[in-house]
Amino acid sequence: MILLYFFYGLAFEGLGLAAYLQLRREGDFPLKKELPWLASFGIVGGVAGWVDMFLTSGTLAEISSILSIVRIIVHLLTGLLLLRFGWGMLNNLNPLPAWSIFIPGILIVPIAFVITYAVTTFITPSPIEIPIEIWTRYLLYMPGSFLAGIGFLRQWYAQRKLGLYDVSNLMLGAGLAFLFEAVVMGLIVLAAPYGPVSYYNYDRVIHNAFSGERIEVSEQYGLTAWLDYQSVLNTTGIPIEIWRLLSAVIVTYFVVKALDVFEAIRKRQVRALQEDRDRAQWEAFEAQILARQTTENWTNALINISRRIAELEHVDDILVYIVDTVHQLLRTNFVGVAIQNQENSSLELKCYSNSRSIHLVANVSVAVTNPLILDVMRSSNSYLSQGSEAVEMFDGICFFTNELARAAVIVPLKLENTNIGALWIARFEDDPFSETDMIWLESMADQVAIAIQHGLMTSQLQSLSIVQERGRIAREMHDGLAQVLGYLNLQTQTLGSLLKQGKVEKLQDELTQMRQAIQTAHADVRENILSLRTTLAQEKGLDAAAEEYLTEFGIQMGIKTKFAFQVEGDLNLSSVAEVQLVCILQEALTNIRKHAQALEVKVSIRKENHGGGDHIHMQVMDDGIGFRAAGTKRNFGLQTMRERAESVGGQLNIKSGNGNGTSIECLLPCLQPERLQKQSVVLH
Repeated sequence: MILLYFFYGLAFEGLGLAAYLQLRREGDFPLKKELPWLASFGIVGGVAGWVDMFLTSGTLAEISSILSIVRIIVHLLTGLLLLRFGWGMLNNLNPLPAWSIFIPGILIVPIAFVITYAVTTFITPSPIEIPIEIWTRYLLYMPGSFLAGIGFLRQWYAQRKLGLYDVSNLMLGAGLAFLFEAVVMGLIVLAAPYGPVSYYNYDRVIHNAFSGERIEVSEQYGLTAWLDYQSVLNTTGIPIEIWRLLSAVIVTYFVVKALDVFEAIRKRQVRALQEDRDRAQWEAFEAQILARQTTENWTNALINISRRIAELEHVDDILVYIVDTVHQLLRTNFVGVAIQNQENSSLELKCYSNSRSIHLVANVSVAVTNPLILDVMRSSNSYLSQGSEAVEMFDGICFFTNELARAAVIVPLKLENTNIGALWIARFEDDPFSETDMIWLESMADQVAIAIQHGLMTSQLQSLSIVQERGRIAREMHDGLAQVLGYLNLQTQTLGSLLKQGKVEKLQDELTQMRQAIQTAHADVRENILSLRTTLAQEKGLDAAAEEYLTEFGIQMGIKTKFAFQVEGDLNLSSVAEVQLVCILQEALTNIRKHAQALEVKVSIRKENHGGGDHIHMQVMDDGIGFRAAGTKRNFGLQTMRERAESVGGQLNIKSGNGNGTSIECLLPCLQPERLQKQSVVLH
């Protein structure tokens, strides 16, 4: 028996020590707030067990009375601590439902009855320790264990609903252990005339509660005879002390296991932190990838725009590409470009995109009157909406739609430090743009300005080419028509002299020469007029312009012509290169008319690959008398054609011989083989 009490005390001391050690754990699990009460219960319960051990052993007989008082005190204190722990487990771990506020009112009557009944037992002449122990177990141990068990079971149910099965399983074992403790420690007491132990079982009553004398009765009565020590021994064959030791060990084991909840929570927190860290790392990695892809997309877009500008594409095509790129990369619902008109009197919409397509505004004037856009263009300061603006401020930003903008970015277009327009984007939903979006849009605005500037330069180059071509025609007219007219003036005077002298035959010869000179001048004039009509005829296309020129040339000169255009798709030549190709063709045909005496001319245009790149190959062949390169009168015209080809990165080859006709081959490089097709444009 001494060993039983020793191990009983040892079990509870271990429980108290385990609970105390868990106080140092970090975490916010509700059980942590009740650990001080659990530790105190375990330590005081262990002391109670060891006091029982000394009283049973009789080794300290001289202080047995003191030990008896200490036993009463520690048993009461143990019960109180257990009751406090049980109430905290029931209420604090998971707050009770609202209806539970009625429980005290419902229980006050039976509790008052029990307390009154217990008080009456204390004034009986029986030994005081008997009712104290019995009612301590009834009023403290049993409800405390029961509350603790129910509290653990509630926690088991709550954690199970959360899917935390590792924690819920620990709570289940502790809850069942405390319920078993409620029966063994609280409900089974000494045989005495205090319910629910039957006081009719007088053969097992140690003392008469009313006289204090020991009595012996052979009969046994009552339906609850199993609730005292003797009946438990008779029924199970195991003394109540062993059952209580077993209960203490079970409670200690399962509660200590339940205290592993802090380790489980720590592991889960560590796992959650690891998952959060991995997620953060993955999100950072994805953000880096997204940022890199975004940068690459913008870089590729800027490179493509620069390439198109360098290739001297039409400014409208470049503008459409820029608007489409902004629409895709900035995830906008509307993109607009506006440029000041020639009189600088108003800002007019030039190009825009919505959720469906991209449009160039042509042949009509669409004025932009939104104050925000006008202010940005005047002040040269970009505008980024903050999300707090009134919707009315964005009125007039999105054209040809009933949707209202909720967020917008507006940047100015500058050409040589002069504001010429504005570029803006807008969204219909409350999704604000960022500072980065504004920076990218400013970069695209720079590209728009560069495209416009290069468009102006291209127009200037074309104008210069026209001026040069007109100068050439003027020189030819000066060298040809003007000389013929001067010659005719002299010949007229000569004819007058011959007529006065009566030299009819000589007069006839001079008239024949004059007629030939007039025919030559007439051919030069018609050719120059034809050159003026076909030079830079881009609205027709190179093939149509060349074929028209060759056909009219054949009709005027009486020469049979053949034209073969063998290029599928785009020529991929810059505007200046197309002009030079037409001028080279005109110069070649002029030389044929003047010098070749040809009956047939063949012109072919095709695309070939030379040196890893595409080239446009034009060949002009005639069946005339041919010539030798050295000392020929054609040198000036041939040199002009060669210079034209070389000015756009091409080359000119001439093959000819006396009586073998002439072949002129011109090779001009294409811009790039991978040129993108032009954007489809809907004109308004």
